[in-house]
Amino acid sequence: MAKNGRNEAEEIIVQAIGHSDRRNILRIIGATQDGGTYSSTLGETEMNTGHLNYHLRNLEGLIERDDERHYRLTKLGMKSVMLLDGITSDLDEEDIKMVSSAKTKKDDLFTGVVNLWANLVLFFSFTAILGLVSFLYFNIEAGYSGPTVYLWVILPCIVLVAEYFWLQKIKREAPERFIEFLSRLGIIR
Repeated sequence: MAKNGRNEAEEIIVQAIGHSDRRNILRIIGATQDGGTYSSTLGETEMNTGHLNYHLRNLEGLIERDDERHYRLTKLGMKSVMLLDGITSDLDEEDIKMVSSAKTKKDDLFTGVVNLWANLVLFFSFTAILGLVSFLYFNIEAGYSGPTVYLWVILPCIVLVAEYFWLQKIKREAPERFIEFLSRLGIIR
């Protein structure tokens, strides 16, 4: 296999096993001899249909659906499950302590990246609004005042406050999706 093909296979496997729901789906499908059905996988994972469909699409190449509508692991999917089993098979107390340490460092990095991004967005938004307010102020001083000018002063301030609370909500409620969003934008890798 060419180096590029190996890299793509690694990326697909890492993406698949990088999410706990996808790991769970791979294990459920791999545990059955005749393959797992959609409804049995849905019942075992306790996901809603939209969430399961999303993860099944992300597992393309690792799973396939046969004519009887059973999901089965592909060769690459079997390698992924073997990799997962190899990771967790001989964990001892020292390994678990190392996992806790690594997770703390990852969480610290994540928090730093999210806070930096949110602060940059707020800074540039505030700068743009300050420029707009200054522009409008000078227009008012020059005699170009009217009700719409005051609306242009108030509206950006409302947008800035709403943006601040929206960013705080995202940071608090959906950190994984926020990181995925940032990586799609190319801000982080």
